Amino acid sequence: MVLFTKRKRIIEKAVKKTVQEVDNRKPKIYEHFFYGAYDQSPQYLVIWYLFETDAELKEAKESGFCKEIERLTIDNLISSGYPKEAFELTNMEIPTDKITFKGGTKEDIEKILFSLTHKKAMISFTTKEDIDKKTNGDYRLYFQ
Repeated sequence: MVLFTKRKRIIEKAVKKTVQEVDNRKPKIYEHFFYGAYDQSPQYLVIWYLFETDAELKEAKESGFCKEIERLTIDNLISSGYPKEAFELTNMEIPTDKITFKGGTKEDIEKILFSLTHKKAMISFTTKEDIDKKTNGDYRLYFQ
């Protein structure tokens, strides 16, 4: 049985509105979805927007399109009734000098450290190409 909570309906409405607002833009959003324990606490929400290719994602980041999508999503969530506090950073102390990474790009490491030290809802971007390349198209494996 799938539960359709009030927060889930708010998220669905806000994400759908965001996608519609940028539908005439390039590069196109290929796919989108969300997950999390947002019913427990609103900051436990992750929204993913996917572009089809890595080149499209690079273009979207460099042009500021990803930042625009992120801002639109947050605005649409809040105006639909999602708690504003979910998007406010709460810096937590973590002894990052005691964390060792075995690979990954500098950007990947920075994202991981940021997610460990800051609690807030996340809006992230990736590509179908990257999912296919890294996990042979296995979404579950890619996003775990």
